[in-house]
Amino acid sequence: MIDERKARNIDNICKYGIQILDEYLWGILENELVVIWAGSWVWKTELAWQVAITNAMRWKKVALLSLEWDVGEISYRYFQREINKKRKKDFLWWPEYRLNLTNVEKEEQKVLKEIPKELIENLKIFDKSFIPDREKLLRLLEEECDNVDMFVIDHLHYLDYGADERNGITEIVRWIKEMTEIIKVPVVLISHLRRDFDKNWKLPTKSDLHWSSNIEKNANTVILIASNTENEELIEFDNPWQSAYLRWTRLVVDKNRTWMPVPAIFDATFDIRTKEYLVWPKHQYISPDEKNKITSFDKIFT
Repeated sequence: MIDERKARNIDNICKYGIQILDEYLWGILENELVVIWAGSWVWKTELAWQVAITNAMRWKKVALLSLEWDVGEISYRYFQREINKKRKKDFLWWPEYRLNLTNVEKEEQKVLKEIPKELIENLKIFDKSFIPDREKLLRLLEEECDNVDMFVIDHLHYLDYGADERNGITEIVRWIKEMTEIIKVPVVLISHLRRDFDKNWKLPTKSDLHWSSNIEKNANTVILIASNTENEELIEFDNPWQSAYLRWTRLVVDKNRTWMPVPAIFDATFDIRTKEYLVWPKHQYISPDEKNKITSFDKIFT
């Protein structure tokens, strides 16, 4: 273990791709199981993609199990996001692109030519045609562990558990955690909050997790995401049109292996054009002892 610690380079470990999480949690260690929970329409898939793309662009080999979408849908989402990165006010809405309501052929061709070499060489995608059960997932992790630096699974409830989903989920999460210790490759696992959580906005807690006790206890790190609709009016936009595509969100670190204070609650925004989580307007932190008082991130360490 001492040799393993000495060999570790903080700049070389996997990252979340969200600045505030990487600063607070330092990154993702090689034997870590990270579970990220969110309700419906809180951009779980987009977060999975952000983690996967961030690490692939850092020349990390990433296996992404995108079990909700097929290759065509994944391609649509990628092209729409990249086209919007090149635009400003006149951004391309999802229905416009998906239903071919506007001609963007020139922009598509430009995006196609500019797909980064890092993504082509480092990101391996398994789409919804590959829905693994326990044995199939076992074979995948064993076969790919020497070739990848990270697995991202989107999401837990799309795996095939047979007739007994509850016990199946418990078994497979326990097994995934055991595997991370053996193969020394981190797994980022996206999951879903309990269905009744979506009825009213609130900050999620571990009691809102779907079969939480069976999943949370096996995770090294637990991150909860909620759409903070109550505070939308607090965003001071640089331009009025930004209100059309920026959505205030909260990231709650509820468990971590670095012994940082929990729950740590961070305000951020999600850009629905580029499908990315951003910090707005600067890092915000709510300490466990002052949950109603927002302070700047740098006060954590002072």
